[in-house]
Amino acid sequence: MPRTGGISLDGSTSPNEVSQNGAKSLTLVRMRHLLLAALLTLAPAAVAQSSVCLSAIPDYLRITVEQDNWKILQPQDLTVRDLPVWKANHAGQCPGIASGNFYPKAQSSYIIALIRRDGERVEEQTLLLTLDKKNRTETSVIIPPTAVNTVAVVWKLPRGHWRGIDGTIASISQDSFVSEQIISTATQYYYDGKHLKSFLLSR
Repeated sequence: MPRTGGISLDGSTSPNEVSQNGAKSLTLVRMRHLLLAALLTLAPAAVAQSSVCLSAIPDYLRITVEQDNWKILQPQDLTVRDLPVWKANHAGQCPGIASGNFYPKAQSSYIIALIRRDGERVEEQTLLLTLDKKNRTETSVIIPPTAVNTVAVVWKLPRGHWRGIDGTIASISQDSFVSEQIISTATQYYYDGKHLKSFLLSR
């Protein structure tokens, strides 16, 4: 029987159309496989980034500070510009947590940067000091909740002699910490006894 285009007059499919449909199906299958592979590649990376922060402090402490929509600042919260800089300078660390001996006579202490979002945009940020003292936890606010356009990361500096850009020289007998807007303002904080002091490292 004569055929018109790819369909025969009796409604059957021509070999040419079968070949084209088969090619299209194969292409769709390959695209699905590529998409699945991409998702499987990205998922572990996102989990790995989150686990950097989730493992940086005890679970009970994370639950205590992550309330009222406040969340610990994590690598995936950094901008495309800031994330590579953070990874290059602080590989394997959490941008929202610094642990060290920041406060006199504390068994352990943590500096925690929290953010609160309005949809996709980071709306506010705050900075806390949390102390473990004789099996009890104390939390102090270093920087109160503040509206931000750029998030600030935190990191630790060891004890020693440090100089600010304004000429301030500090001899610090325990760990200190820095709150930094990457490629912008950085402030070093430290405790002199029970008194919190700070000076600019960059602006």
